[in-house]
Amino acid sequence: MLHDERILKNKFAYFFTIIFLLGWIIYYGVFVINVLLKGYRLVEKYIKFRVPIYFLNFIAFILLILTFVHVFKESRKMFKYLNSTCITIIILASVSFYINYDGKWGAYIYSFLFGLTLFLIVPVLLINYFKHIPVKSEIENIGKHTD
Repeated sequence: MLHDERILKNKFAYFFTIIFLLGWIIYYGVFVINVLLKGYRLVEKYIKFRVPIYFLNFIAFILLILTFVHVFKESRKMFKYLNSTCITIIILASVSFYINYDGKWGAYIYSFLFGLTLFLIVPVLLINYFKHIPVKSEIENIGKHTD
C-alpha cells in the first residue's frame, strides 16, 4: 500500500476515540439543549461569568462535533480539534472551579484535579499517542515486513 490513510494506529484507538467523543458530546449537548430549547439560566453565583461560560460551553460542543466528524473523515485535523477542545474544557473547568471555590483546599481541589485528569487529560493523551504517523518514504521500508 503506497499511501496509508488511517489517522490512528489500530481499530481500538478509533473505538476509544469515538466513545470518548460521544460521552463528551452528550455531556455538553445536554447543556446546549437545555439553554437553547428549555431556556435554562445559570444560578445566581454564576451571573458575573455568564457570557464566558455560555461561550466556552458552545465552543466546546462545536469543537467536539467537528472532532467527531473528522474522525470519520479520517482527517488529521481531528487532532487539532481534539486538542483545542481539551484546552477549552480545561479553561471552562478552571472558571467553574474559581466560581465554586470557597476557601477549602482539601478534598475539593484533589477531586477536581483527579476528575479532570481521569476523564479528560489521560484519554486525550492516549488518543494522541495512538496517532498513526505514515512513513516518509517507501525506500526506508525495503526489506521490512509489512502487514
